[in-house]
Amino acid sequence: MDSDNPVRRLVVASDVHRYSGAAPLHQVDIQKALIDALDSAAALSGLDRSLWYTQAQGDAELAVLPADSSEPIVIADLVRELTNRLARVNHAPDPALRLRLRVAIHSGIVHFGSNGLPGPAAIHTCRLLEAPPLKEALAAGTADLALIISDELFRDIVKPGYRGLRATEFTSVEVKVKEFTGTGHLRLLGGPDVPSTAAEERTGEPVEDDGNTGVRPGRSVSPATHTQVGAWASGEHGVAIGRDQINYGDRHG
Repeated sequence: MDSDNPVRRLVVASDVHRYSGAAPLHQVDIQKALIDALDSAAALSGLDRSLWYTQAQGDAELAVLPADSSEPIVIADLVRELTNRLARVNHAPDPALRLRLRVAIHSGIVHFGSNGLPGPAAIHTCRLLEAPPLKEALAAGTADLALIISDELFRDIVKPGYRGLRATEFTSVEVKVKEFTGTGHLRLLGGPDVPSTAAEERTGEPVEDDGNTGVRPGRSVSPATHTQVGAWASGEHGVAIGRDQINYGDRHG
């Protein structure tokens, strides 16, 4: 791979909810369950995981997909199959004993660097993954999976309704992290009692922007979801995500 030449790729980041509090042997099982779930979901979606460029971090993975990967299939089919896989492994009623994931998806420019992935797409994706609204939405309910996608993918893939995706199933939030400002779109999936992600489904009315929430006018937000993301990630666009963030053992396709 030529690290000097950028490529436009789909980037998928995933992270296990409340992994650090698990016992060491349970963490071993969680890591295996995460990879098994991703492998199974990809295979059932017609995606070849052996071709993915992946960076592992124990309870997390950052993946750059091949150039010919279908964005609608990844957002719709991969996420659906991953949710189905989680449902099969999550037999325990206690959320603390279940495998619950946050997943972020974005498409943009990446470089394949010597010690990480320089370029804006990887940083953008990881900032979405660590967004407090995403973490809090998952923690507040019983969903198996909390998905967040970038505004570009929402506009190009979800709004047109590709592969049965529906814009009304997503909640739009403003993401502000240091000098980065953008929009993410949240969706909760799976679990025994997933709360609605659309306030108008309960009230019949959209939530209007009050100037402080960061919610875009005409969009709605779940009561469990905050709307402003605090600073978490270092680095500018074009700066590699370092070893202390995601680069803990690469698996290259």
